Amino acid sequence: MLINHELLIIVFVIVVFAAGSEVRNVSVDIGRNFTIKCALPHLQNIMWVHEGREDQQTPRFFIQEDGSLYLTEVNRNDSGIYTCMPSNSDYDEKASIRLRVRTPPPLLSLSVHPSTILALVLWTVEDTGGYPIICFTAQYRQADVDEEWKPISPNRISPNSRQIEVYKLEPNTTYAFRVWGINQLGKGDVAEIEGRTLMNNQDLELARHFLEGADKFDTRMWLVAVGVVMGTLVVLGLGTCFLLYQECRTPSEIEDQEIIELVPNIILNPGFEGNLRTGHLPADENSNSETTMRLNNNTVIQPRNV
Repeated sequence: MLINHELLIIVFVIVVFAAGSEVRNVSVDIGRNFTIKCALPHLQNIMWVHEGREDQQTPRFFIQEDGSLYLTEVNRNDSGIYTCMPSNSDYDEKASIRLRVRTPPPLLSLSVHPSTILALVLWTVEDTGGYPIICFTAQYRQADVDEEWKPISPNRISPNSRQIEVYKLEPNTTYAFRVWGINQLGKGDVAEIEGRTLMNNQDLELARHFLEGADKFDTRMWLVAVGVVMGTLVVLGLGTCFLLYQECRTPSEIEDQEIIELVPNIILNPGFEGNLRTGHLPADENSNSETTMRLNNNTVIQPRNV
């Protein structure tokens, strides 16, 4: 009888140790009511401990007659390990349950790497909230201007993406960026970060080159240079007008000269026509060719007889 009693005690201790060492996992959506069952065989005078504190003092938690713990409108802070145990037991028996409250995606970890006219926004996902992420959404706007948030295309970013580029930004301007995830429970917490775009170095170098030595520049030299340029333009204009005038007068003088040269030739040679030309005369009986030649002195040369 003593041996059986000792064997019963050993079996009971093993069962209690197994019940205390095993942690069951349960999940519930945020905002729902939920009941946690206690796995101990003794269901009288049960007390519950949540992460080291007694939850029977919380107004939203109720211990029911069967020893189960009833939670109303659970939130993220209700996640954790719940342990039930007898309040007046000589044995260290207990049972633990890990509760996971499923929520929309929690806050993302953001970083931004701005350039002159674009910025690269990156994020990391530490937790999905209990459900797979469907997509991400990102927006931006100028930080120092009261304006609406502008969407970053595409509006529904792939759930596998962890970065996105923002284009058409202004150099040397501070922008605010925000990103959040979405799962089947809805929109997650919005993570926001600011970044300032870089100065356009090319514009700075060009401005510095143009303004180099401006403090030592003498305005009198500028006036002299302008005067030289204007004088050169006036001389070129007058020269062009003179050339056009000469071009208009040259054809008329040449034409008058030709008329003067033709007058004596016409008087001395009535048949002079200004150039040597050939004409067709009727063939005579002594010629073997019908082609004759007329000189500028009105002399006709017949072809040689055969």
